Amino acid sequence: MSPYLIVSDVDGTLAVDNTTITEVTRKVINRLLDAGHEFYLATGRMHALAQTMAQQIGPRAQIIASNGASYDLAGSRVHHTLGADALNAVETTAAANGLTAVYFTDDAVFYVNEPDPAVKAFMYAFAPADGPLPVTQLPDVAALKQHADEIVNGIIFSLTDPQALAEVRSRLAAQDLLHLSASFTNNIELIPKAVDKANAIAELQAKLAIPPQRTIAFGDGKNDIGMLKSAGISVAMGNADPAVKAVARYETAPNTEDGLAQFLTRYFNL
Repeated sequence: MSPYLIVSDVDGTLAVDNTTITEVTRKVINRLLDAGHEFYLATGRMHALAQTMAQQIGPRAQIIASNGASYDLAGSRVHHTLGADALNAVETTAAANGLTAVYFTDDAVFYVNEPDPAVKAFMYAFAPADGPLPVTQLPDVAALKQHADEIVNGIIFSLTDPQALAEVRSRLAAQDLLHLSASFTNNIELIPKAVDKANAIAELQAKLAIPPQRTIAFGDGKNDIGMLKSAGISVAMGNADPAVKAVARYETAPNTEDGLAQFLTRYFNL
């Protein structure tokens, strides 16, 4: 059989919770890797956090991280960065509305203004238990811009002020310096301009010579819609947002019922 490119979102899709991939799902994915197919986790998480999930599958599982701004290919890694102009716009706009932006490289976290305690607790809910990530508070925007060639994405959380979040999103969209997305209603995901999970998949399809008709994508959130549209075989989880189900070709069981494994088992007659 010709190789397939299989791509899965993590939270709400591949993982049964924020930290765990079930044994059933691991076994199915590894059988497909044994057969010569490619498997990628696609997530908004930074590469280091995505790696803690990929390791549960094994060393052959590869990663699309930071909503497509960073991905593995042939033993190396491809990066797209936010850039100094976008960093300046984000920091200025977020601070003017009383919000904090957090920025990510593959393996480090930066911020300028201290997040409020509730936001910080929410952020650390996704952190690995086996070791802290380097988190650095920088003194100002100028210091932040010194890391412009490393920072691949960022996020702004607001757990209590959706109006401020909407205002920031509107102002950043008007400046057209970066791509904006959201994995939940309480955030704005900050991604390099013209970059998303779909863009990463398109680049991988070209570099791996695997066409859309042999690409399977799984997702549950609105930030997965572009990725699903880039795959000839698009699958919404049973727990997916209605907008995701509307664009997907197929629907499977929820992530809590190994929906991804169920679909792949049926599709490949495992």
